[in-house]
Amino acid sequence: MLTLLIQSMLGDKIGVLTVNLGTIVFVIALSHLVYMTFNWQTLADRAHRLDKESPDLAADARRMTFPPSFWSMVCASLGFASLLIVQAKPLRELGFGGVLGTVVAFVCAYLMYPAFLRWAVPRKSKVVEAEPTHAFWSRRFALLSLAVILLAVGLGLGLTKLNTDPSLMAYFKPNRELRDGLEFVDRTGGSNPLTLVVSATSGSRLNTDEAYQRMWRLHGALENEKDVGTVISLPTLLAEGDRTPFSFLISYEKMMEIMEQPKYARVAKSFVSKDRTDAVFTLRMIEARRTKYRVDVVNDLRALCRKYGFKADLVGGIYYLQGRLAKLVAESLVTGLFWLNLLFVVIALVVARSVRGAVAMIASLTLVPLSMLGGIGWFHVPVDVISAPATNVCIGIAIDSMIHLMFGVRRAQRDGKKGWNAWVFAREEQWRGIVYSDVIIAAGFAIFVLSDFPPTQRFGLVVLAGCIIDILANLFVLPLLGGAPLKKRV
Repeated sequence: MLTLLIQSMLGDKIGVLTVNLGTIVFVIALSHLVYMTFNWQTLADRAHRLDKESPDLAADARRMTFPPSFWSMVCASLGFASLLIVQAKPLRELGFGGVLGTVVAFVCAYLMYPAFLRWAVPRKSKVVEAEPTHAFWSRRFALLSLAVILLAVGLGLGLTKLNTDPSLMAYFKPNRELRDGLEFVDRTGGSNPLTLVVSATSGSRLNTDEAYQRMWRLHGALENEKDVGTVISLPTLLAEGDRTPFSFLISYEKMMEIMEQPKYARVAKSFVSKDRTDAVFTLRMIEARRTKYRVDVVNDLRALCRKYGFKADLVGGIYYLQGRLAKLVAESLVTGLFWLNLLFVVIALVVARSVRGAVAMIASLTLVPLSMLGGIGWFHVPVDVISAPATNVCIGIAIDSMIHLMFGVRRAQRDGKKGWNAWVFAREEQWRGIVYSDVIIAAGFAIFVLSDFPPTQRFGLVVLAGCIIDILANLFVLPLLGGAPLKKRV
């Protein structure tokens, strides 16, 4: 609520992506609370204070959790900030709201929650009683980690199949009245409008018999394109005028002047300019047959116009707008991930304080976008402007878990543990926070699956799958790469 209130005070309106910002900030705040709670229980168990009032434990848990939470907040903020430099405005709006919400979630968690922990009594819950043994976390899980890496590589091959320009039908659920009506319209002439404003390459006027014949040939060529349905243009109006008796007695210029009169609804003014040098072709594009990106289809139509002696001076309509937006989303996806990973390299070096630890963090993090985007490609999940940020969200979640685990390793090293033993200690200490934080976040985003809007559903499902990858990468792959003995057989 505070995030939305501040955003409203700053004059930012709720957009197509920021409508879900409340849920996103809520699960980000929950992450801090989960780690602080489990650290509180861990400290109570070590100090043998379970079932006893221990007000000092809250302060200890806050001090223990604050450094990794701070760096996690920084990484999450940078993740959202990476969207501020992209071209797509909805993604920039989400980036600003995400940065604001991340900071607000961090401040609220550390100002409010420790007071509640002071009142609570730590108890040995069923979760703690059922936790894996020390021997379990001492294992290196080499085969499982190798399987996760190979799976990520295999899924990564699906990157070439990413569909960042989904069909108009992908925005609506099948077997619904709206979708059925749209499909019917699409089958019977096209459902997505596109407008071409063309002129003769020679600069000649379009009110002559020769120009009329050339425009008819262009009209026919456009209709023969597989992505084009119905075409309405100046030649169709003139052909309708030719059907009237004695029309051969008047020129096409005179016919245009007649069609500009109020009694004919000034229809000619919608299809030809006043100086007769520009003509409009209104196309209904077919979505079901499209196999190319929309911008490529439009480029093909431009080339077709040139072939018949015309040039497309202006292109407009929902079809072209969607194509441009899809291109911006694809570029934004690449730009955002590039800068996010570049910034994470610096933060990994700061947090890990060793080259091997930093490389392990970077390699483990790479598995997340590789698996998610590749899986999206293999399963033919459309990547639209709403579901595109899901990868950035999951990378932020993975970074959060990695930082908490790395700080656990550093605490173990300060206590005298070295090498693999430090990683075992950290994994045993932080596994509950990592697992339950991801589970809670996944459950929060799983709410989107209940939506009637397919793009929002896809956003929730992608984050849900990403959380599973996060857990496997952080609890198994990262410790193996970062701390397993190199000289021993794995």
